[in-house]
Amino acid sequence: MNSSALILLPTALDAESDPAQSLPGPVLSQLQALSHFVVEDAKSARAWLKRCAWPRPLPQALMLVWDEHTAKSEQQSSTIIQQVLHWLEAGHSVGLLSEAGLPAIADPGEALIAAVHAAGFPVRPQIGPSSIMLALMASGFNGQHFEFKGYLPAANEEREAALRAIERLNEQDGRSLIWIETPYRNDAMMASMARVLKHDTCVCVATALGSAKEAIQTKSIAQWRQSAWLPGREPTVFILGSLAQSARRSQDLKSHRRKHS
Repeated sequence: MNSSALILLPTALDAESDPAQSLPGPVLSQLQALSHFVVEDAKSARAWLKRCAWPRPLPQALMLVWDEHTAKSEQQSSTIIQQVLHWLEAGHSVGLLSEAGLPAIADPGEALIAAVHAAGFPVRPQIGPSSIMLALMASGFNGQHFEFKGYLPAANEEREAALRAIERLNEQDGRSLIWIETPYRNDAMMASMARVLKHDTCVCVATALGSAKEAIQTKSIAQWRQSAWLPGREPTVFILGSLAQSARRSQDLKSHRRKHS
């Protein structure tokens, strides 16, 4: 029986961090046992393998590149999918390696995963860090009802229309709205939020998660307008939510526990 599988391999959020401190031991062992990989960038993937003490000479790592351009090209994606299926049929497990965090979460790769499912091979996700979930955990916002919006539009007018729409969604049902931005546009995002969101709307800005530069701040827009701090070009997660609703849910949970204690 063929036991090969597509292994979804997370990486540290900070490329300079110690892999042993960022990932569980079994995940590192799984990575070290693989020789076939699908990666976003071959150079940085080899650097990560080296940091993870991959036990063979790095040129022996077989790598296919699946990035945002591959995902948009039917011909390129089909070629890579066929090669991955060939590896799996030959009995080789294949690692899908993220650049940071979890594969296929705000990352390319879902079409490859779907193709592996369709071909009948197992897909095995491994445990690792997610900047999106870490930011939500630390935000103080609703962790039971949330929505990830990915990247907002780059143009100012469209971005600010998207921010107003996100604010309305939170007002409707209290969900937390999560999004990310290309790092060089972080400060423009901060400026847009200050311009168009209501003064009592709350936003968490979580930057450089998993690194020594990590900073997580939750403030009202009125407070953000008075703040001199900006995330700069560090990887950043933005969350719009409601601290008041979070406080009410906390009180409801406490009342429920008292009734049943």
